[in-house]
Amino acid sequence: MNALLTLLQINDSAFPIGSFTQSYGLETYVSKGIVNDSKAVKVYSETMLQHNFYYNDAAFFMLAWKMCEGNATKVKVQELDELITAYKAPFEIRDASKKLGIRFLKVTENLKPVPRCTKYLQAIKKGEVHGHYAMAFAMYAHASKIPLKDALHAFYYNTLNGIVTNCAKLVPISQMDAQKILYNLHGLIDQLVETQEQMPEEMLGSCCIAQDIRCMQHEKLYTRIYIS
Repeated sequence: MNALLTLLQINDSAFPIGSFTQSYGLETYVSKGIVNDSKAVKVYSETMLQHNFYYNDAAFFMLAWKMCEGNATKVKVQELDELITAYKAPFEIRDASKKLGIRFLKVTENLKPVPRCTKYLQAIKKGEVHGHYAMAFAMYAHASKIPLKDALHAFYYNTLNGIVTNCAKLVPISQMDAQKILYNLHGLIDQLVETQEQMPEEMLGSCCIAQDIRCMQHEKLYTRIYIS
C-alpha cells in the first residue's frame, strides 16, 4: 500500500516539479491551427504516445529501470544520461527534462532520500551529467518498490494527462472532452506498456520530425504561455 500511495503522490499533476509549465511543442501546433478541436487533440495525443513517447522517454525510463536492477555504476549512469541528452535534439526539450528531473529529485530528497537519486542529483549539480526526468522517476519508483508496469503505466498516464490538460487551456476543449480522451486512451497505454520491454533497440530515440520542428519553432513564437 505504501508503494501505491507513493506512486499516486509522485505522479500527481499537483506534485510541485513544474510540469504544468511545459507543452513540448504543443503550443506551436495550437498557434498554427493544427490542433484546433477535440478530434485533433485525440489524434495528437495518440501520435505522441505511440510514435514519440514510446521510443523516447518511456524507453529511457525502461533503460533506467534495468540499470537500477543491475546496480549500475556511476559510469553507466553517465552513459545513459549522455545518450538521452543526445537524443533530445531541441534545446527546450533537453532543458525541460533537466528542470523536471532536478525538481523531482529535490522534492523526493525531502520526502524520503534514496542514495542513487541523491548521487544523481549531486552529479547534476557538479555538471557531470545533464539530468533527465525519465531517469529520476524510474530511479525513485524502483527504490520505492513500485512494480515496473504500475510505474510505467503511471508515467504514460502523466504525459497524456499533461497533453489534454494543456489542450483544455490552449485550444480550448471542454473538461468533459478532455476526460473522454483520457479514458478512451487507457487501452493504448496498456498496449504500449505491455510491449515496451520488447521494443527493438535500434528504434531507441526515434521521433516525429514534425514534433521536433514545432519544439524548435516554439522558441520564436511571438507570445508564449509555456516554457517549451
